[in-house]
Amino acid sequence: MGMTRATLVASCLAVLVAVPGCDNATAGNQSPVTDVELVTETVASGFDTVWELAWGPDGAIWVTQRGGTLSRVDPETGAVTTVGQVPSVAEVGEGGLMGITFHPDFATQPWVYVAHTYRAPATRNRVIRMRYDGSSLGNPEVLLDDIPGSSIHNGSRIVVGPDRLLYITTGDASDAALAQNLASPAGKVLRLTLDGQPAPGNPFGTAVFTFGHRNPQGLAFAPDGALYVTEHGPSDNDEVNRIEAGRNYGWPTVHGFCDGDSGSGEQSFCDANDVIQPLAAWTPTIAPAGLVYYDASLIPQFRGSLIFATLKEATLFRLALSPDGRTVQMTEQLLPRAFGRVRAVLVGPDGSLYVGTSNRDGRGSPLPTDDRIIRIRPR
Repeated sequence: MGMTRATLVASCLAVLVAVPGCDNATAGNQSPVTDVELVTETVASGFDTVWELAWGPDGAIWVTQRGGTLSRVDPETGAVTTVGQVPSVAEVGEGGLMGITFHPDFATQPWVYVAHTYRAPATRNRVIRMRYDGSSLGNPEVLLDDIPGSSIHNGSRIVVGPDRLLYITTGDASDAALAQNLASPAGKVLRLTLDGQPAPGNPFGTAVFTFGHRNPQGLAFAPDGALYVTEHGPSDNDEVNRIEAGRNYGWPTVHGFCDGDSGSGEQSFCDANDVIQPLAAWTPTIAPAGLVYYDASLIPQFRGSLIFATLKEATLFRLALSPDGRTVQMTEQLLPRAFGRVRAVLVGPDGSLYVGTSNRDGRGSPLPTDDRIIRIRPR
């Protein structure tokens, strides 16, 4: 495996930091507080559009590829084992096999949960689960289907929260009005039981947990239970949001902060709907995707940070959060444009970071070895 060296590079972007209420955001150039030399290595290669990486209860890295293949990777040897082809996956534009997570009692309840696009005959998305017998997956059990889908804006990250409930992001399926429609599961963060029912205590008595989202592609919990999402804006205002039950995140009327940059009605909509503003926003857009909260000791300078992959900017971003997790204190880029488009990011048990490239998604310039899983750790 080839080794490369890269250093932590300060972001030159202006990062917007939310302030309470619906006041204008502040902006400032941020500088890194540390100088960490990072070593990278390719763990495994030859994938086609890595969508998600998840650390399995079996100690392997589980990988979803957009075309429908689900694989396991030995993080020490790089050996790749194909678990199977998830049935009925339709790779439609940005849609296909997407998020993956596991039952919290995997040893006795070996369920693997995934989100994927299908045709019915219209493009739709669904959440399914399959039992893993140690070598292959059983037949899929549909937990939630008929989620609007499209060639763009499908979501769909999926995680199990500390409350043992499923959280799923959905895009607006290129129909912006659906994000504000509480009768539709599109443009939402959804919350389900592990059996696929709307979670008890959901704010609207349905699967909907929050609404007003455009295309959320990253989802991560902090140790204190706070939930964060990355979200694609249109031609402006990509966002990182802190998720609060029942709240409206503003799309399509609100782009980023309540500052009037999307039209004269933005501020009044924010006031009337108590819209939550993002922790940070980016114009020009960077296409934020997979997201993790870093709480490991291997790179102590990163603790208390959100780290997320970007497709357009082809970079990992780190956002150092305030102690209460409600504001961004500093931002920096890690290994800018080192690997091309990156969509997935994972923290291993030892604190190493893993990223999955997305150079074969139709918008990148793939190398012969793409797509790859790359490990990042301090020298």
